[in-house]
Amino acid sequence: MKHLVLFILVTAYFKPHEACVKNRVLLHNELGPGRPLEFHCYSVNNDLGVKNLNFNATPYVIEFHDDWFLITTWDCMLKHGANMEYFYKVEVYRAGHRFIPTCGQIRVWTAKLDGIYFSRSLDTPPVLALLWNLG
Repeated sequence: MKHLVLFILVTAYFKPHEACVKNRVLLHNELGPGRPLEFHCYSVNNDLGVKNLNFNATPYVIEFHDDWFLITTWDCMLKHGANMEYFYKVEVYRAGHRFIPTCGQIRVWTAKLDGIYFSRSLDTPPVLALLWNLG
């Protein structure tokens, strides 16, 4: 009986991950020519380090599966300006309270001069969600 329970637990963990499409967070820079977006994104298990994204460059994509036991979150510190004086720490992804991980979620974050825009779909235009902090 112990082996049956172990088999079910192992199968339940690995099967969803094999068929589960990764979740994605996309970062866009629409700040304007010559205005790079600096970002530092991290989760409990991953730290992507500090990176820069040029204006209208291919979006930066973070791909991942939801954690099985913990609620998956990704945070990004976004900055721009001559001295990176405009900033915002954004929770760019947070999994729901589910026993079974979510698959194929999309979060689109777009940096513009007037603020940070957000959408949950590639087909829906992002809307203004956050205003830059000045520091």
